[in-house]
Amino acid sequence: MEPLIELKEVCKSYDKLEVLKGISLKIYPGEVIAIIGTSGSGKSTLIRCINGLESIHSGQIMIHGCSILESAEQAREIRKKIGMVFQNFNLFSHYTVLENIIKPTIIANNVNKNKAREIGLSLLKKIKLEDKINSYPSSLSGGQKQRVAIARALAMNPEIILFDEPTSSLDPELAYEVLDIIKTLAQDGLSMVIVTHQIKFISKLAHRIVFIDKGRICEEGSPQEILNNTTNERLKRFLMRLDENT
Repeated sequence: MEPLIELKEVCKSYDKLEVLKGISLKIYPGEVIAIIGTSGSGKSTLIRCINGLESIHSGQIMIHGCSILESAEQAREIRKKIGMVFQNFNLFSHYTVLENIIKPTIIANNVNKNKAREIGLSLLKKIKLEDKINSYPSSLSGGQKQRVAIARALAMNPEIILFDEPTSSLDPELAYEVLDIIKTLAQDGLSMVIVTHQIKFISKLAHRIVFIDKGRICEEGSPQEILNNTTNERLKRFLMRLDENT
């Protein structure tokens, strides 16, 4: 099977600080990939590079075999296939919930307003926020805001969604609301890459877990291999500390 996304020796630096040091990874259609690691290990930078929010200094990022570095126009078209959900929601405060969901697809995908509204209403039902159609982000809980952010990403009809620690700013009850939506998307077969510390949750969902340390992939495998059978001492210490804090 051809990878949906393939990274080849991707490197990224900020001045003299090397953040990504030769990352190679293949992501296949329908896969859920969890990326774990300590703060500062390069997890968020990696998915921001995949989505084109950060430029890379060397290597290749391929989507359906096409490099996103070929041309700016081609890169824009390719990136329309990639959704992004941030940890801090990034909703527009002056738009209603429905407007936050449908405005991007009207502008970027040239979807007419009636069709976009139809899509938006369907997604509001999916995320169980039909009653918030005319509400503004300021009136929503953190969990509700993140669910709207997920619906906004889905409205673009992406082939894959990248999640950057989507529950890190939420308390456990609100986090559960968001994780429940992510679980539903996985059951629907949507490809996802999830940067997370929610190990217990992701172990039941992910096809593969990727452990990044100091800008390199140090371990990659099934949840069983990573969480129960690893011989990597650095990964063992990380998991032990993570378990102590949960």
